[in-house]
Amino acid sequence: MTTAKKILWVKFGWSDYYRGGPVDGNFGWLNEQRGDVNEGRGHEAFNFMPSLDGTYYCCVPPQAKDYAPSNESGDGWTVVCLAKNPKHKGIHVVGWYENATLIGDWKKPNPVAASAGERNWSYCITSKSAFFIRPEQRNDPFSDTSVRQSKYSFLTGPDVETSNNKQRVLGLLDRKLQTLRGVAVHNPDADSAPDPETGPDPLSGFGTPEQRKRVEEAAERVVVAHYEAKKFKAKRVAHLNCGYDYVFTKQTTVHHVEVKGTSLADSRFFLTRNENNGRGDSRWRLGMVTDALTDQPKVTVYDNRQFKQAFDLEPYVFIGRRIVELKDK
Repeated sequence: MTTAKKILWVKFGWSDYYRGGPVDGNFGWLNEQRGDVNEGRGHEAFNFMPSLDGTYYCCVPPQAKDYAPSNESGDGWTVVCLAKNPKHKGIHVVGWYENATLIGDWKKPNPVAASAGERNWSYCITSKSAFFIRPEQRNDPFSDTSVRQSKYSFLTGPDVETSNNKQRVLGLLDRKLQTLRGVAVHNPDADSAPDPETGPDPLSGFGTPEQRKRVEEAAERVVVAHYEAKKFKAKRVAHLNCGYDYVFTKQTTVHHVEVKGTSLADSRFFLTRNENNGRGDSRWRLGMVTDALTDQPKVTVYDNRQFKQAFDLEPYVFIGRRIVELKDK
């Protein structure tokens, strides 16, 4: 991104996949549909779904002063796409386009939406190079007054006035994209994009079974060392299936610690039902280890209150088990 000479950001509603599913956000055109059959039918729903020729068609909300993003030099733009997770504060980079074309107006129909039966949907940006950030990778939000109040903003390019504010945002987004480029899906399509029906691979980013075992053992060593440095005595109880891995004691203080580890810098983990049930005990703790296989692993210990503040916990899959035999009428 640092070499691009034409950069703007755009902000639109939140979607996990941008492949035709619901869109959420505090925007007028979405709020007007609350309770309606068209609820969540935002035009940006297809922003990262390509047409047959590989073109991506992007829709962004209108901005009162300048209806659609427009510049006399309409080609060769880097467009950073931002959205707010409706459950939390802060703005996330959900993807970006490179070498994009600014239409300067809304065109109908959007070919991708039209192929799905949405004939009246519009777009104002096109590109053949898109980078998509999976929902599970959107975990480092940021906030800026200019981003919160606008639908889009030109940061640098022909006839774009540079300001300290824009330079600050440009630097912020530059660092974000450098970090995200390694996990972004380039040119997502039916084969490479996450499947909206199945969601992300639950083991994505956790490596092979052998690596997961190495991470688990490394994380346990880190947590034990953390507690022993605080003069706690350790007892491993994972084999007892009690919903946590260790009991740490120091005089009258007792912690029941479930250890989770990842080789990544981001805190990601799975809890079984048994492990989650243990959170009701005031002695329960989560020992979270990131960068577990490096020379400088990081450990954070959460009690249940801190855990609920720090993490989203959502069911990934439900098990259906018949409990009643229905009789034919």
